[in-house]
Amino acid sequence: MGKARTDRKGYTREQKLLNENKKLKQELSQLRKRLAKIDLDRYDTIKDMIQEHYTAEKEEQGKEILENMKQMWKCHKCEHGYLQIYTYTRNNNLWYYRICSEAPDCLHRTLPQIYDPKQVKGIMRDEKDE
Repeated sequence: MGKARTDRKGYTREQKLLNENKKLKQELSQLRKRLAKIDLDRYDTIKDMIQEHYTAEKEEQGKEILENMKQMWKCHKCEHGYLQIYTYTRNNNLWYYRICSEAPDCLHRTLPQIYDPKQVKGIMRDEKDE
């Protein structure tokens, strides 16, 4: 026995595709009509709202990544600090060491090593913290 050329409702594959195409064209036409009715001032506000939503989402993701990094580089000497990367130049090479974010209170730090931005991961120390 061969395969059935129709589905349960009796439509062939071509008929199904034609119906689906017709529905999509109708939906596209309706969306174009709605878009034409929107005035430009309102469009700008909608565009701004969408942009604000995306920036808020990116900020939230950034905060989550920062919290994960803080947990990964948690200081073992004090309870609420984390290790930050401090870079400096020595003998025409860029070197770094990690120092606790609670620097005046916690003096924990790692040994200096040559800095390679592709391999070294972590939170950079702000210039204003120095």
